[in-house]
Amino acid sequence: MRIALTYNLKRSAGEAYADLDSAATVRAIATAIAAAGHRVTRIEVSRPIERVVARLRALAPDLVFNIAEGVRGASREALWPAVFEELELPYTGSPPGVLAACLDKALACRIVAAAGVRVAGEGWPAIVKPRFEGSSKGISQASIVRDEAALAAALANARYEMVVERFIDGADVAVGWVAGLGLLSAIHYVYEASGPHRILDRVVKERGAAVEILPLDPRLRVAAERAFAALGVVGFGRADFRVTPEGEPVFLEMNPLPSLDPADGELYAASGLSAPELIAAIIDAVPRCAREVARGRTGHRRM
Repeated sequence: MRIALTYNLKRSAGEAYADLDSAATVRAIATAIAAAGHRVTRIEVSRPIERVVARLRALAPDLVFNIAEGVRGASREALWPAVFEELELPYTGSPPGVLAACLDKALACRIVAAAGVRVAGEGWPAIVKPRFEGSSKGISQASIVRDEAALAAALANARYEMVVERFIDGADVAVGWVAGLGLLSAIHYVYEASGPHRILDRVVKERGAAVEILPLDPRLRVAAERAFAALGVVGFGRADFRVTPEGEPVFLEMNPLPSLDPADGELYAASGLSAPELIAAIIDAVPRCAREVARGRTGHRRM
């Protein structure tokens, strides 16, 4: 197939660009797509939208492989999939509504809680974190508060719209999922805390955490299955949990656009697949009928 790889390029090491992909990551993913047997064209979407639309119309790809996070607003991750739908282009990953719901941590937790999965809820100590951000943006040791006065100070100093939830003591564990492969092995993040509170704050994220791949505990499997189903994630994603010392998983958030950087290796290690194999699985997860419609419209016959 002719595949357009859409992305937002990380232009700085600053926190504002933490969610975006480096040139090295984009090259690695493009190489993996090509290794899976496709022709790939890279399209950076941090430009005026009319230029990107014109480029997509001219290219008329059979499929869009989307890793674009967006750059503005609470629905930024939903923007480009909505554009692809308007242009009648099949694309990898979840639809706009799912992406918007997952980026909203408060909404995602309400949806998952309704499916019978434990979420943090209210209580002390609490953690104050951005509602619409990822990559630990806006999270530091000062995010953990133990009373109303500390909470008020944390909210007064916040740069983002924040949510407040009970701080759960435990291990940071994630579960990936790829359509056709199912739930992957558990990803346990092993790291040295940056202060008295054991959290994946911005300092730890910049420093990097080791990854330990573990079998899925039955309770974690059930919680992950319910979370992915409740939020309607399509294609691939990663659910993040805190697992208490008693072994109970507590849902934190859903990432429907997790990193596919082969250098990070999280989903590759959890799946046991090489980069081309995992990329091929994600492409195969796009409904065949959508790809056939695109093929008929553009005149390309090679699948």
